[in-house]
Amino acid sequence: MNEVNTSSMSREELESTASDLGVTYPHNISDDKLSAKIDAALGGTVKNDGDGDTATKDPKVITADGAAPADKERKFEILIATHDQDKQPVQLGLNGRSIVIQRGKKVIVTQAVKEIIEHAEQFVYDAEMNRQSIQSYPFQVIREVTDKG
Repeated sequence: MNEVNTSSMSREELESTASDLGVTYPHNISDDKLSAKIDAALGGTVKNDGDGDTATKDPKVITADGAAPADKERKFEILIATHDQDKQPVQLGLNGRSIVIQRGKKVIVTQAVKEIIEHAEQFVYDAEMNRQSIQSYPFQVIREVTDKG
């Protein structure tokens, strides 16, 4: 499997990836600094460059139960299906943090976010009022993102 290589991304791809990951940045940030922030969000390396934005070599990842994992949390590239009747982005919450994922675009999420999407269900009723459970956000896993290519 290939790892995400931010150094070869265009500015538009960097901004899109940052948006998908929920990375905030000033509008005048350089491509290199934006790439570093994305790498930090994915568990990569970023250093304090003196502009007030800091990250650590191994950012602390919190699992769905609030505990720090024994090793790095797994990350996945997913694609949430588009829907004719609902074109709004998918909004999720994890440990008090809001996550917004655009439909129809590949995004990288942690295992905890993937599990939230997997377990999100809604109920629909047929003409006889029989209840069926369906997946709220049909999605597919494109690949697991690894540190090694």
